[in-house]
Amino acid sequence: MKKIILNSLFFLAVASSVFSRNESTAPIQEENKPIISPESIVTIPEKEDVLPSTSANTIAPISHWSLGIKGGVNYFRLAASTLNRSYQYHLLVGGTLEYTINPLVGVGLEYTHNPFGCTTPTIVITGGTKDAILYGSINLSNLLIPNRTGKSKFNVYGDGGVGTAFYNFSLNQGSTQTDLSSMAILGLKVEYSISKSLSLGLEGQYRYYNWKLEQVNTIYNTEAATATIGLRYKINAAGKKQHVRNISISDYYPKPVPVITEKIVKENTDETLNRLNALEAENAALNSKLNKINENIQSLTNKENPFVDASFQNIEFEFGSDKLDVSAYKILDQIADILIHNSASVKLNVAGYTDYIGSAEFNRILSVKRANAVKDYLVAKNVPTTKISIFGYGKDNPIAPNISVVGRQKNRRVEFQFAK
Repeated sequence: MKKIILNSLFFLAVASSVFSRNESTAPIQEENKPIISPESIVTIPEKEDVLPSTSANTIAPISHWSLGIKGGVNYFRLAASTLNRSYQYHLLVGGTLEYTINPLVGVGLEYTHNPFGCTTPTIVITGGTKDAILYGSINLSNLLIPNRTGKSKFNVYGDGGVGTAFYNFSLNQGSTQTDLSSMAILGLKVEYSISKSLSLGLEGQYRYYNWKLEQVNTIYNTEAATATIGLRYKINAAGKKQHVRNISISDYYPKPVPVITEKIVKENTDETLNRLNALEAENAALNSKLNKINENIQSLTNKENPFVDASFQNIEFEFGSDKLDVSAYKILDQIADILIHNSASVKLNVAGYTDYIGSAEFNRILSVKRANAVKDYLVAKNVPTTKISIFGYGKDNPIAPNISVVGRQKNRRVEFQFAK
């Protein structure tokens, strides 16, 4: 008995110690600094920030390499006075290997074989040069029109580079001399894409050779012009892969993705509460309306109340467009849910309307497109296409005055009619 009493006294002492410790460590509220309750902390959208894309391309794998062959005619200005100008024109052939870094710039290697010759009153020169050139290329179409969209068939390129000319020549049918010199080129090229892998090009080039022909003191720093037609093969451009030469800058560098950041508001401001109350009231009214429609559909018969009409303020469109406003998505999602899961065999009539701006024929066609946009959205949500019929009434039956921007926006709408 004594042991039981001692154990009880020990238990009471420990409990008392713990309780007094908890009281002594409880936080003390400072004067004029109220503790914020969890209910007063709300999260509301603050603003829409734009964050840069983390990658150059997010569409498809990109290929960069291409091979080209070309042929044409050249004109070498070897001497100021010649007996036969036609002798200065010769056929040339060449090829290129290029790495196109992005839709704007590329680098490559070019090899061409250029025969040359001329006849003066005192000498006859024959020979040729094999040119190896390192060049850079700029897509002038993408440079001047950076925001063009889609895959353009035509592109204009500006080229420039330096290299080495390995040349040989003979004087008056004599022995052949060989040498090398530095050179530079400037060119302009137009390419037409025949397919994803092939393109046809026309090119003109100016070439400058820093050479001096031995035994002909008057011939040095030679110039030449070339005109060629060529075919380019874009490596690995078939199938789902894209080649960078087929892509515009706006497609290669996607627009920054808008990201909605959030702001923590730690006080019950009137603005915050009003916004929350308005959203809650709007959602409650919408849910009540949808529930009422669902109940009316359940009671549909072929003899009594054969139709259930419904219209929603939030299903609106941009001016002159059949593009749905994002505010319509939530409502259309719930309408799709009603059509899919309702036990009754329900069909939906969708009527499109416009504002009064534009001709009657234009508005009638646009209203049909708007009704069809709603149908496409519902079909994408797995509503059978056979359950939906569309109608377009143009600018007839406005629900608001067309004299104001707000009124015209309300008239750009669709209305629904559920039927068995």
